[in-house]
Amino acid sequence: MKTSQYSSIMIITTTLLTAVTLTKANASSTLTVRCADADQQTCVETEIQSFEASFNTCSAGREIDTIDLDHFAVKKHPGSPATAVTETARKDWINNLTKNCANNYYKPSDGSSWTNQFMVGYSLNSSYNEDNEHEGLQEQTPFAQFGFDGRWRSESGNTLHWEIGGLFASSPTLTDSEDNSTPTEPATDAEGDQPEEMPEDETSKPSQPTFNDVSDSLDIYTKVTTNFWADKDDTLKDYFTVGALAGFKTRDSITDEQDAVVHYYGLLGEYLYFGNSTRNAKNSIPRGKVWVSYLNFEEYGGLEDQKRWLIRGEWQLNNAPDADPDEGRFVVGFKANLGKGADDVGIFFAYRSGFDSIRSFITGN
Repeated sequence: MKTSQYSSIMIITTTLLTAVTLTKANASSTLTVRCADADQQTCVETEIQSFEASFNTCSAGREIDTIDLDHFAVKKHPGSPATAVTETARKDWINNLTKNCANNYYKPSDGSSWTNQFMVGYSLNSSYNEDNEHEGLQEQTPFAQFGFDGRWRSESGNTLHWEIGGLFASSPTLTDSEDNSTPTEPATDAEGDQPEEMPEDETSKPSQPTFNDVSDSLDIYTKVTTNFWADKDDTLKDYFTVGALAGFKTRDSITDEQDAVVHYYGLLGEYLYFGNSTRNAKNSIPRGKVWVSYLNFEEYGGLEDQKRWLIRGEWQLNNAPDADPDEGRFVVGFKANLGKGADDVGIFFAYRSGFDSIRSFITGN
């Protein structure tokens, strides 16, 4: 019985090893050529045409062409059966061609398509007094922001971003003024009649957005964008994206209808600057970015359905060439909510890091 089991195990093991060997032997080396990349196309054609004059890539109408490098390696270094020296020469030729002619080919590295950042710091924000007058950037408060960004890129060069984030900072608000003076008898005219009073809504509602106080608020948002332009070398050191933005921020006080948040939504344009090539990186935090959006706010400055321009930006202060969020960095940024009536502007100074670094600091792992 033991001999039979041993023989069965040997047969299974031999079969598996043979299958693995055949798989490796039959595995082919290929190179994908992007037909829109003239430099890569020229590089491949120049090399292969040196021994195969009739070779050409990218026939009319094709966007991508796949080259069987094993096939051309045999023509470059013929021999049958191939000696060990010939096999080594073929492998070296394939490796060199792949390295020299694939600089602009998208081949993503290992890792997650998601990255994150967390910033804490100090902000200077717009301040308003009880007379609805703007007092400059007098409101000094702590600042915190977090974000999760996913990025997916196709071989054709299109990039899709999906970001989910939150911002905690102070923002101006419009509160009802309280009249603590001693009640008086209503005024009467010469005939003893009281003058007709204006409806409360008409007397208290402002004619344009205005503020008279400042309060802390939490802003949660999500945005989805895709790029339509990249640098001329197609290394994705920087690019523009367009898309949509939506979110909500907390109110200073709950309304009579038990509404505690203000919703907003609209279109978005964003410029991202990474500083180094991100072509083969699944994702990374940009060194700097600026985004401009045209939004419809459910309520702003005491008025409903307000169209506003929202502009935000941030820039990494040090000279590090990359923007790995796991290495902390000092960041300066600004925000501006612009439009009819009162505006909300501010600047912030913060220290940025990734959640993995924070977890490692807390746990010691």
